[in-house]
Amino acid sequence: MSGEKWMARNEPQFEAITAAGTYPLLNSMFEQDEFELDIDTLFEFGLRRTLDGVGAMLGNSR
Repeated sequence: MSGEKWMARNEPQFEAITAAGTYPLLNSMFEQDEFELDIDTLFEFGLRRTLDGVGAMLGNSR
C-alpha cells in the first residue's frame, strides 16, 4: 500500500482524534505549517519517541 493510500485510509481516524481535543499538543503540531502529515513523518516521529523512551529507561537502570 502506498503512503498516499495509507494516509487516505486513516484520515478519518486522524480527524476523529483532532476533533475530540484529547491530545492538544498533537493538535498543535497538526496546525503548524512546517509539519507535513505523511506516513514517513509519522513513522519518524513514533520511532524517535520510542528510542527516547528506551534511552531514558536504560539511563535510569544504571
